[in-house]
Amino acid sequence: MLGFLLCGALPSAIAGADSSAPVRLTIMLAPVARLHRPLSIAVHVSADAGALDNRNGPIRIQVKLARECGGTYQYTPGVVLLNKQLSPQPSTGRAYSAVARGSGRPTAYGAQTVCAFLDDDYEKWQDDTTDPPQVDVSRSCTLAAARYDAAHRHRRKQAAADRRAARRACGPGVPL
Repeated sequence: MLGFLLCGALPSAIAGADSSAPVRLTIMLAPVARLHRPLSIAVHVSADAGALDNRNGPIRIQVKLARECGGTYQYTPGVVLLNKQLSPQPSTGRAYSAVARGSGRPTAYGAQTVCAFLDDDYEKWQDDTTDPPQVDVSRSCTLAAARYDAAHRHRRKQAAADRRAARRACGPGVPL
């Protein structure tokens, strides 16, 4: 009987649910992404003692990168960043903490929302954030990083300058 939805991308690293809520998600990923290149994500799930006791089956964390979040993971169109069963599973009557990691490749330029779902295949709680943060799948980052990738492959003298330009366009969280 557990389900939880958090819509939000994380500016520069972290977004999460209200710290007073019994179940919390903290999502970490870069605020800028390259088109068709891996976008890594880490989700930390924490819960107060007993908050996950009334569940029906194993708990999964599911995350998609989408234009907007749907009511469920299944009905949210977008790129899968994470779809894993949490390990370890919660113990009855105890506080809980786990981290899950994944990645996906954005398929369209523009602002995208990170839609995270925590559920046990029965029912979902929904926490709609009023102003969810966005991940920018950036054309300038993608082009600058591609120039750097090409220069690096061919060991050109231009590689250092292209790397600096890619860093300026993409920021520190985007792998080059």
